[in-house]
Amino acid sequence: MSRQRTVIIFKSESESTDVYAEELHRHYFNPIFVPTLTFGFKNLDKLNAKLQHPDDYSGLIFTSPRCVEAVCKALKNNELPGGWKMLHNYAVGEVTHNLAMSDLQQLFTHGKQTGTARSLAEFIIETFDGGKDLPFLLPCSNLAQDTLNIKLHEAGFRVDACEVYETKCSPDLSEYMTRALSAENIEYMAFFSPSGVNCIYEYFKANNISLDNYRLVAIGPSTRRALETKNLKVHCTAERPTVEHLIKVLINPQDSRERLLKESQVALEE
Repeated sequence: MSRQRTVIIFKSESESTDVYAEELHRHYFNPIFVPTLTFGFKNLDKLNAKLQHPDDYSGLIFTSPRCVEAVCKALKNNELPGGWKMLHNYAVGEVTHNLAMSDLQQLFTHGKQTGTARSLAEFIIETFDGGKDLPFLLPCSNLAQDTLNIKLHEAGFRVDACEVYETKCSPDLSEYMTRALSAENIEYMAFFSPSGVNCIYEYFKANNISLDNYRLVAIGPSTRRALETKNLKVHCTAERPTVEHLIKVLINPQDSRERLLKESQVALEE
């Protein structure tokens, strides 16, 4: 039997954690999950006021499951006004799409096949068939990057960004890391967000531990850029935040590198 290689995954506990664990074990990886971030909601009354007026908007854009949770909390167990279902609503990734369906009275969102804010913006620009007079409502975090906002504005769209949650390093991160680093055969560390990169980088720096001893895996291009900004070498990059994409690059990192080379050539031409 193959020796299991340990992957430390910097990802909060969620419904998808069991799926990740099962699939990684099946491919002879031993996953250790480290909840890296905590989230605090804010401005929910402000968001609720906006949600009561779907006629003022072109639709909703959800860039993460946390944004859907913010809408649910803002509504205080009341139903989402029905007018939103008639609008153009979008979500990054299947997890966010599924959460909107289950928790917001079957609110359908387009774009679930996209894995990043950038690709969702491109999808909206290419497929939107309505008028651009009304803005999209965008619940977001205090650390939200402006990629989607900027690309939509450049294409003539309006966006009403409402900051509804704060992202912070987990107060228990040191305890989680001590436990995780005691595991055997740690080969990979998988990062799911730029904010997660910042927290882990500060932990390693404070404890005088080198990240060079591990193969660093980025989930998505913005996470890769966050690692590179810290002068850290990225072993491979998963295209989307799914366990299938993670396993694919763990098994065959060369595919990831070839794809990134093509993307960087395209970016230089833009």
